[in-house]
Amino acid sequence: MKNILISGVIAVLMGTTALSDTSSMNSSVSGMGILQNDYVRAGVNGTAGTFGSGGSTRPGLQYDSNGTGTFPADTAQGDYLTPGTPWDGFSVMVDGTNYANNNSSGTRGITGDGNGLTDGTNSFSWTGGVTSVFDVTNTYTLGATSEYVDITSSITMGVGANDVYFSRHIDPDAMPETGDTSATDNVLGYGVIPDTNVAFSEATVSRYALGLYSTDSNVDAGITSWTTDADSYTENAFDSSSNTNTGDNTIGLTWHWTAASLGDILTANYAYIFGASAFEAADTASTGGAGGGADTSSWGTLEDVGSATDAAEASEEPTVTSTSDPAITYGDWGDWAHDTDLPVLTQTQTTHDSSVALGVQTIDRETTTIVTTPEERSRTSTTSVVDTYSDSSTVTRTTATGTDTETRNNAVSTVTDPGAFVGRMDQVDQMVGLNTHRNLGIGNGLTGSRITHDMGNGYSADSNVVTLGGSLITDNGVIAGAGLNRVNTTLTGEGSSGSIKSTVLSAEASRHINERNVTVSGSINTANNNMNYSRTIGDFSAAGVTSNRDTWGNVTVGKSTGEIRPFAGLTLGKNTVDSFTETGDVQATLSQDKIEDSYRYATFGFNVEKGMLTLDVSRDFGDSEASRVGVGINRQISKHVLLDADAEKTWSGNNTSTRITAGITFQF
Repeated sequence: MKNILISGVIAVLMGTTALSDTSSMNSSVSGMGILQNDYVRAGVNGTAGTFGSGGSTRPGLQYDSNGTGTFPADTAQGDYLTPGTPWDGFSVMVDGTNYANNNSSGTRGITGDGNGLTDGTNSFSWTGGVTSVFDVTNTYTLGATSEYVDITSSITMGVGANDVYFSRHIDPDAMPETGDTSATDNVLGYGVIPDTNVAFSEATVSRYALGLYSTDSNVDAGITSWTTDADSYTENAFDSSSNTNTGDNTIGLTWHWTAASLGDILTANYAYIFGASAFEAADTASTGGAGGGADTSSWGTLEDVGSATDAAEASEEPTVTSTSDPAITYGDWGDWAHDTDLPVLTQTQTTHDSSVALGVQTIDRETTTIVTTPEERSRTSTTSVVDTYSDSSTVTRTTATGTDTETRNNAVSTVTDPGAFVGRMDQVDQMVGLNTHRNLGIGNGLTGSRITHDMGNGYSADSNVVTLGGSLITDNGVIAGAGLNRVNTTLTGEGSSGSIKSTVLSAEASRHINERNVTVSGSINTANNNMNYSRTIGDFSAAGVTSNRDTWGNVTVGKSTGEIRPFAGLTLGKNTVDSFTETGDVQATLSQDKIEDSYRYATFGFNVEKGMLTLDVSRDFGDSEASRVGVGINRQISKHVLLDADAEKTWSGNNTSTRITAGITFQF
């Protein structure tokens, strides 16, 4: 019994070929992804964002109706895409300008973002766009047992537009059996599925079917001759009165949106569906929730009505071309009611509105859902007419009581609030407000220091400073000095980060006035700060780069001798922040004009020196309200070497900074 159980388990395991993850990168073709389960094998192009990667690269689109995972290894037989000239693509048309991508290398109007394919679980995503017009993301999903590839295309608008069209289209070369050719029977609609929601191709002998299918309400289907215009898949271009065509032609779907605003996200849901017959493909798609998964119960019950071609031709009755003048008496119209022969369909559109206040950005969102219900009403009539049909036959209708109907699409819009995204956007203001460069001074020799900043509003920063400087005494007793400070600062905040690279040049001079026991000193300084940052807010991100220049001078008068030496000073300066425009998601990006500020403030304080120890206390008044306390130690290590170590704490608004400095001075 034990051996029988083990053998049974092994047999079950060996007979199960479903993959735990249907998506994987092609090991032999760079940038190409493969979606594969036991029914479907498809190649996703990492450059164009379409199916297929050339006429001899497999897979293109392959299907095994038996679910055994058996696909042609290296022949065109059984591949819907790679025989002859491969052609699969998508297009976006914005106010009449068409942009198209196709796996045919000659059509690349929509540029990828450089990241190729993102490999998820059972899925690939590709993102591209046209700068300042739109971005588009195609997400391909193949379930472990699905007989269709589900696709969602999301278009993020970079401009406002009156009309936006999106299309997905393919030249289906279905040749799974001998006798099948690249010429296919192409059909719009099947059974209760409207001719706006599915476009089928059928192999002429085997009747294997490939279809493009969607449950969206703003979609139409079409048959054309290899067109890439996004607004062209809306009917049979070869015979506007028929839903069928036979030839080496293309099938596709077209979506249409109106009054799209900057930042709107327009979504198209659809699927490439496969089957040994049109009914099998349609049944699997509708029961599996393919192409958006909207409720299609209003279409009615899907039944096997044979091949899509035969079903469409059977439904194309002759049309009335002329009618004699009728004598009609009408009754009253009845109430409007749902027309159950037509679908109730849904479309959605999400808009975004950005606002800024007190350093905080709020992106409000609004989702509009439009539910379109086809309705009809009827009234009785008594009529006597002669009808002439398109096949020249005539029918005389004697006076009789009949029923007239009218139809309409009752569209109901519902607006919902999915919640706002909130995040700080004042990274540049916070970095400029640090003013780390203003109180570095001129070192004596080479010193290094580290500053930590607790900034409030969720921000903190760290600065590393290297100082090189020196001074000399002139013949007339003036002490002149110059110095260079290099500062690297990193900023951290909730959902954001930034950095500053600063170069500070300073020159100063001082002189002691004996008869008054005071020292007068002055300095001029200039700092150049290069800043960059990135931030996230909800689903979106933004980044910015700018420069800040600060030039200032000050004069200080202080007591020259004694353990306690009070002083007072005046600082005048000008601060400039260059204009910049953020990069990133259009819903979040912001711009700032150039800002120039002049400032002045007075400083009062005192220094205490006791042996090797020093204490410095000061407070600014005016455009700066900073307070500082510093302690230091200066120790002579040898005749020519002096050790300096200092700690300083500064309070300025919400920012508290702590600086630790250590250095060695060589004296000769």
